[in-house]
Amino acid sequence: MPNLIWSGKKDQYNFSRLNLKNKENLQNRKQNLGVLFEKYQYKLIDNRAEKDWHNLLIWGENKNILNLLLKDFSSKINLIYIDPPFATGGNFNYKIHIGENDFSESAIAYSDTWKEGLEAYLSFLYERLMLMKHLLSENGSIYVHLDWHVSHYIKIILDEIFGTGNFRNEIIWSYPAASAQTRRFFIRSYDVILFYTKSDDYIFNDDPNIYMEYSNRVKNALKKDNHGIFYYRGGSHNGKKLSRKVYVKEDGIFPRDVWNDIPYIRANTLEYQGFSTQKPERLLKRIILASSNEGDLIADFFCGSGTSLIVAEKLNRRWIGCDLANHAIHITRKRILDISNSNNLFNWKETYDRSFQPFEIINMNAEFNTANIPENFLKKEDENINTNGPPRFELEICKDGKKVWIELKSYKLPFINLINDKIKRKIVSFHDLIDYWAVDFNHKDDCFNNVWFSYKTGKNRKIKLTSTPYYYKESNQYHIQVKVINIFGQESIQKYSVKIN
Repeated sequence: MPNLIWSGKKDQYNFSRLNLKNKENLQNRKQNLGVLFEKYQYKLIDNRAEKDWHNLLIWGENKNILNLLLKDFSSKINLIYIDPPFATGGNFNYKIHIGENDFSESAIAYSDTWKEGLEAYLSFLYERLMLMKHLLSENGSIYVHLDWHVSHYIKIILDEIFGTGNFRNEIIWSYPAASAQTRRFFIRSYDVILFYTKSDDYIFNDDPNIYMEYSNRVKNALKKDNHGIFYYRGGSHNGKKLSRKVYVKEDGIFPRDVWNDIPYIRANTLEYQGFSTQKPERLLKRIILASSNEGDLIADFFCGSGTSLIVAEKLNRRWIGCDLANHAIHITRKRILDISNSNNLFNWKETYDRSFQPFEIINMNAEFNTANIPENFLKKEDENINTNGPPRFELEICKDGKKVWIELKSYKLPFINLINDKIKRKIVSFHDLIDYWAVDFNHKDDCFNNVWFSYKTGKNRKIKLTSTPYYYKESNQYHIQVKVINIFGQESIQKYSVKIN
């Protein structure tokens, strides 16, 4: 079998093992009293019980994360979907919303440029794909989402890693091109999704929920009688035209490898997150339903805005997601917390209307609290920003017997004077700078438990400044931690003590 050779390619890679740190539990809350539904500690163990599983969102470099996961998840992941950089040579944006009005400014989500050229990109993806193969279960599948830039190179690499016999499909996701101005070549309006399996014994479901709609021609030809929906199939015999009824059992056809029935995300849709490379939930719905079963483990190591994780959650799959960018982790966090207000995958015009399952955020970045202010938010002379310490906030701890609640009173950004006037004019109140805040009413160990939280989304710009009451069962001295994340993704945590009599 031919292999692809490039400068810098290695046959083996050795990685040092890293430890997970700065854990954060986000667990579903009971409807009464605002207390935790149940607490699970993070443990990497084999053959964990279903009740002990909690989903994982990991912030860090995915090569290190992949290597770390090998210890406990080797051959355990049933489906991997990745939407890595496409080696486009460009920058991609996300939106930072300011205040309660519909005002936002773009910031760079990630730069898809490779200083050392195509060879660096190929090495980058090659070594990660090798690790992903070891994480895949024997009946597992991997879908690699790319476009015309490098899909032909990655196809050869995937043949080498997974074997040509385990190649299943080159899926074309075709969508209308937006505002295409070129008249120099044919307009590019599709992505490529390469589908491979680990072996010949792989999961693939004939699920009616993945079917494509009938064409308009077929829809117009369908009729209904007492026996069901049918169409007339024509023919002839001895020069006479014949026709017979053919009854259809499914509301659509089994998918071909060209998917032109899933629209690209528009800004006015409910699922839109202001993330320029966000993929539609219905795209991941088809992939996850086809190549996994309920309870299976799904992974996305370039999770971006979290579409694959959201869909896995809605389809009752377990999931692991990771990303290098702080804002990607934060967008995904809020999207999961807000899942009840998102679209129902099986009836798109309705909301999902179910709460999220418990999950944890794991931080593997040492410099996780460095201010990263986009240049277009700063005054021109302040390109190198000195934050003079983290932002600070003031609050009031309110008590009524064993009942405690928190009121957020102020928030101060140490570098507010470095923000340009256009942005500063939009900051009317201190809470215009706050994107998310949470309270751990009974802080223990190193894990922040989000007992109560409030956050803004692109569609809902309001944030609560007073938490719901928390009821302590016993008299004691308790530690409270409060976390605030600003619109730039910068996190501040302050600690307090409260005496309950």
